Amino acid sequence: MTKAAPLGQHFLVNAGVADRIVAQVPPGDMPVLEIGPGRGVLTQRLLERFPGRFLTVVEKDPRLAAELKTRWHDRLRVINADVLACRADDLVPKGQAFLAGNIPYLISTPLLEWVLFHHQTWSGGVLMTQDEFARRLMEGSGPLPTAVRTFFKLSPVMRVSPGSFNPPPKVFSRIFTLTPGEIGVDVRVFHGFLKQCFHRPRRSLRNNLKEHYDPSVLDTALEQCGIPPNARAEALKDSALLALCARLVVSS
Repeated sequence: MTKAAPLGQHFLVNAGVADRIVAQVPPGDMPVLEIGPGRGVLTQRLLERFPGRFLTVVEKDPRLAAELKTRWHDRLRVINADVLACRADDLVPKGQAFLAGNIPYLISTPLLEWVLFHHQTWSGGVLMTQDEFARRLMEGSGPLPTAVRTFFKLSPVMRVSPGSFNPPPKVFSRIFTLTPGEIGVDVRVFHGFLKQCFHRPRRSLRNNLKEHYDPSVLDTALEQCGIPPNARAEALKDSALLALCARLVVSS
């Protein structure tokens, strides 16, 4: 019988998939931060491909962290911690890093929020999550998908079958890359604004926002952005919601 994964993690065992992930890391001397290295399948390939690069790995499981330290104590920095409880500045003391990781399904949403709120730290990234979650980020609506797509360009790399993991999950996974962009809005301000926009999905955008903004100011901003007063947030492009935020929040 297959043993359950510690902390809900499914360990990648397919060498070809691991190579495909590492192939997304651009050349250069930019430090790399790997989240959830587990048994070190990606870690080993990162060290082999980029022997001179500074690599930090964050592993929550103390047993696995100890094994990584024993195996590569002189070649990488191992942090035994819950990444969600860490500040990116403490993990990447030199300013920026490229992000990589096979993300445990159980923390996909809070982890992407963590990545989003520390967006200035990343020169780019390659992550693997549950396929449905990745597709929702790239194509769906809601505060997190909209905010992530606004601050990052997301590009799918490949779909990964359950048999590529031990223990195998019941669903497919997907690898995708993140490329940061320059956005003139504070990330937490925009994410908070999006929560207002999507607060009650079946209500119009105007009805959701009128609880927070003067109706006359709101109507003027909607008109200036070319947004019909009866439109729902889920029907609008990310750029329209960003423009509305800039008029209602940033310029107020």
